[in-house]
Amino acid sequence: MTAPKLTSRPPAASGAPSTTRSGTDRPDSARRRPRFHRDSAITGVKALLGVLGLLALWQIAVWVLRPAEYILVGPLDAFDELFTRPEYYATNAWITIGEALAGFVGGTVLGVVFGALLHYSPTVRSFLYPALVAIDTIPKVALAPLFIVWFGFGFESKAFVAMAIAFFPLVINTFDGLGSVPHELKELARINKASTWKRLTKIEFIYALPSIFSGAKISISLAVGGAVVGEFIAGSKGLGYVIMLANSQVDLASMFAAFMVLAAIALVLFFIVDLAGKKLMPWKSHTK
Repeated sequence: MTAPKLTSRPPAASGAPSTTRSGTDRPDSARRRPRFHRDSAITGVKALLGVLGLLALWQIAVWVLRPAEYILVGPLDAFDELFTRPEYYATNAWITIGEALAGFVGGTVLGVVFGALLHYSPTVRSFLYPALVAIDTIPKVALAPLFIVWFGFGFESKAFVAMAIAFFPLVINTFDGLGSVPHELKELARINKASTWKRLTKIEFIYALPSIFSGAKISISLAVGGAVVGEFIAGSKGLGYVIMLANSQVDLASMFAAFMVLAAIALVLFFIVDLAGKKLMPWKSHTK
């Protein structure tokens, strides 16, 4: 009699991949990523619906109340103006975007540097922090003529107004973010004799990133407003100039068209900064 053949396979080595692994055995980050993108898309759709709802209520109010055209116009009139002269608004929008981005980049760099100085140097903090708070209380509209005297009527003066407005949220948020690092990690870095530069780049700056990007999302919108303020005072082009020209001509359709373009620019730049933060901080984006 022959012995029966064994059909069972020997157990696979512990390090070998299993061929029967189900799709649910993927890493957490791989499972969370599709949900994260789906949630972002849902949030964007909700935001769009909210904007469309506000525009609809605005237009209905204009139809019902029928105000004079020199008092209020509806969004349909503003859109008609936009589609009638798209190149006019596009040209001026690019000028305002350039001024706002230049001011935002300058304000971000200076804000992060000064925030780090305030955190790491108690001497600098004791002298500089009260001065920064005092300067921040000055309305930036009052500073715009000073920048025009210093830098002229061109691109630079508007960019510096935008930078002055974008600077302060980054200073405060960087300072607060660097101060939020757990004490245990600071002690670990001290025990391992890490240099100040390594502590800043490897530990503290990573912990400060959420606060820095929170300040950046505020600053990018403020930078757009700062560029417009500069154009109000000494502009011959840009959306601020378009608004001032429309105001002098009592052309509310053109004025509201410029408002809509400004709002769209601020929203797009805000979401770009927000997306950059999510890309640089995947651990924060996938925690939910």
